[in-house]
Amino acid sequence: MILLRLGLVILLGGCGQQTQPAPAPPPAVEQARQLLAAARYAEAISLLAAQPVESKTCALLARAYLEVGQYEQAGVQVANALQAGPPSAELYDLQGAALLARAFAQARYTETDSAIVSFNRALELEPKRALTLYNLGMVHGYRDSTALAERYYRAALAADSTLAAAHKKLGLLYRRRGDDTLALTEMSAAARLAPEDAEAQFHLALLHRESNQLDTALAAFERAASLNPASPQVQLNLASTYLRLGRRAEGEQALQRSEILRQYDRGIGSERTAPVGQNVAIGPATARYNLALNHALRGEYAQAVLEYRAALELNPKLRNAHAGLGVTLYLMGRLEEAATALTDAVVLDSADAVSLTRLGLIRLKQGQNERARQALEQAARADTSLAEAAYGLGLLAARTQDYRAALMRFSRALALRPGYADACLNLGVAHMHLGQHLEAAAAYEEAVAADPTNPRPHLYLSDAYAKLGKTEQSQAHREQARRLNQKND
Repeated sequence: MILLRLGLVILLGGCGQQTQPAPAPPPAVEQARQLLAAARYAEAISLLAAQPVESKTCALLARAYLEVGQYEQAGVQVANALQAGPPSAELYDLQGAALLARAFAQARYTETDSAIVSFNRALELEPKRALTLYNLGMVHGYRDSTALAERYYRAALAADSTLAAAHKKLGLLYRRRGDDTLALTEMSAAARLAPEDAEAQFHLALLHRESNQLDTALAAFERAASLNPASPQVQLNLASTYLRLGRRAEGEQALQRSEILRQYDRGIGSERTAPVGQNVAIGPATARYNLALNHALRGEYAQAVLEYRAALELNPKLRNAHAGLGVTLYLMGRLEEAATALTDAVVLDSADAVSLTRLGLIRLKQGQNERARQALEQAARADTSLAEAAYGLGLLAARTQDYRAALMRFSRALALRPGYADACLNLGVAHMHLGQHLEAAAAYEEAVAADPTNPRPHLYLSDAYAKLGKTEQSQAHREQARRLNQKND
């Protein structure tokens, strides 16, 4: 997935090597530069816009506009800077960045050609400009020209081996290609050079976990979670790793945080580091909502419910508060109240697939099969990538003894989320009901691998092995289930 956040292109250096010291900038421009460094973009824009048109002033203004996503204004200011002159590699790079950012944000593919022209002009003036080479790699990656993207990322690193963003992009490229050794090398370099980059830490953790280096993976997942606490995907993978290491209580807590965060913002993913301040919304209702969210993440569910309700008193149309209230009530076991809150969320947004899925699962627990089906099918239509919706439909099919449909649904859930322990377990149950004992054993083995400290997969695997005549293995897993049950008690 191409990142929409282009903070990297704002890290441009000066206008190339100068034979004489540059004159000191006016005090207002220097103040604006400091505001930009402190990420106080609105103040910087206000100050710079009042200054006379001058190349460096317009360039700083363009950077500020880029940071706040105002790409049209950024492009206008770069044009002003180029007209005021003299042209420089920095200005052409900035022009390309504005065109590229707008192309990313608006899917205006033809503008990537214009961005390439600008970046090439920058390289004519400064052939070894690392950030320009990196930006060309971004363009070609966006256009799915992976060979060219790799070439430019490598050229960027030849010019500046400390460019963490280029190492990270190469790591992602190699991982998609299936070359995990090279991917690990590049992602390790990115994480070492930019230890605050949550994306690099997350992908490094995935690579270590795929190599079964669970302790190393856990450390990287925990680092990613501390850097990007708003990501449900990070919490989900952190939970999975805790479970595989036998740390069940911590795994379940991380799973609950993931569920809460998915209600908070479906769009925040593992591939982005949340910008500073993203978790703090403005206004009295959203302030109470954020307080509720913080309580819920700490497991303080009763306090969270009070704050969610307070937020909704102030703004009854705050969908996230309805959804958050619903999932918190569900975790407290208050199913009917949870269903009411989630229904209110869906009324405000009929495409809220996560709330629809949770609502469907609650209706399933309540034995309301038809209402469950309506909610889960609506969720699956709203978001075809949601593994939980497919899983819920599998549970519904199994409940109505349509085990072949259940097999299809559970397999779909596993395709969307490999290692989904509950889907593995129930896939095995469906196979057992169809007399497919070998396939059931394979599914249970996968469930054991995904959640080794849970006694149920061991017990079910014991039953499958018994059906296959594997007496010794059956007894071993039955004994393991007994030990785990005793430990849990």
